Amino acid sequence: MSFTIVGQATARLNRLELAVPGSRTKFLQKAAESAADMVFLDLEDAVAPDDKEQARKTLLKC
Repeated sequence: MSFTIVGQATARLNRLELAVPGSRTKFLQKAAESAADMVFLDLEDAVAPDDKEQARKTLLKC
């Protein structure tokens, strides 16, 4: 068996990633103004099945 010794990684700042449900339009402006490094619009898990079609249409207009 062989192995490689790996040196300690350089420390980096933790980053903030914000998930916004695509069906909650009132959260879109707040997300845009937030200090998050990345905002992603969730159109799957955070949206009720019956609301997915409308959420997609709404986000395309933004």
